[in-house]
Amino acid sequence: MYKTLFNFNLYHTYFLDEGEKTFFQTNGATRLSESDRNLLEREYKLEDFLSITPTTSTTRKLKNHRLFIRNHSKGFRVLTETNEQIALENGSEVSRYSPVIPMDDTLSLTFYLKSHDPYFYNYSNIIEKNNAQLYLLTNIDSSAINIFRATAKERKWKKFLINERETRALVYNLEVENQKQLLVPNLVSIDAIQPNELNTIESKIENAQPLTESELEVIDTLNTAIKVLKNRGIIGVLQLQIKGDDNTEFTESVNVKNPNNQQFDLEKQCLPKAYPDFDVFINNRETFWRYKELQTSTIMTTKQKKPLTKNGRVEIENQDIQPLPQGNYFFPNPTPEIIIKEAQKYYSEVFI
Repeated sequence: MYKTLFNFNLYHTYFLDEGEKTFFQTNGATRLSESDRNLLEREYKLEDFLSITPTTSTTRKLKNHRLFIRNHSKGFRVLTETNEQIALENGSEVSRYSPVIPMDDTLSLTFYLKSHDPYFYNYSNIIEKNNAQLYLLTNIDSSAINIFRATAKERKWKKFLINERETRALVYNLEVENQKQLLVPNLVSIDAIQPNELNTIESKIENAQPLTESELEVIDTLNTAIKVLKNRGIIGVLQLQIKGDDNTEFTESVNVKNPNNQQFDLEKQCLPKAYPDFDVFINNRETFWRYKELQTSTIMTTKQKKPLTKNGRVEIENQDIQPLPQGNYFFPNPTPEIIIKEAQKYYSEVFI
């Protein structure tokens, strides 16, 4: 009998907002009706723009613990093969479920979140591709990021951005774990770097101390590895441990009926009654809309940033534009293909 170990949902408001009506509650914005939200959610398919894949190490762990992945329209869930157990609660016998292969509290599962849409960075409000940082969603405590909790409250993706030092540490640790799974380790690998060596180098960087040639080579190696990941479309990492922090455990100890004496004195690792359910959403990008009138070479720009959405339409009136249009124009909404960054501002260009 397979039961859910945890579920993960990733929403993107570019596909869920409708014009200036928002899917999630936003200060000052009009929220979509419940019926419209349900319709858009039914049509939403994460696989259209992003895939979730386990690391090599995690693939082996899944197999060894009889866990498997089931993808769905909003993300995926991990299921575990279980045996039914009988526990006693409030004087009544109830069914509980224990994994066929017990899982150690420190067992960690890691997944890459990989975009395969060439315009993903254009319509997503995330850090630029050429920046040496990743997003890390984890249920293990860190001083630098929020714990990724299982909660009904929607969590914003931007809260889980880690800095360059933490990104290098993440990539290093992933490579160390990956090397442990290889029958024939790579002759040249990141895991050849010693942890104390890396900590010394990072401390020197923080204190603006010069690095030696070999230390620069270490940093270049790690930064190159990050660049390779991002060029592959990887925007972040989901890393969940069986016993997480802040009440994010995937299992618990339960006294169940002992078949030898029919007493409830047999301790078993069981799944909680309600499995952890993780939600996070990526915001759509807002840009200034720049209209280029071809016949007169007139350039007109919206006074305020406007949201890019796949559905609906943002109405643009003459008073929304500067300089004030001379004549009647129809201002179409831009597509995400053309985005230009100037002086830290993003512009969507539309030819009219």
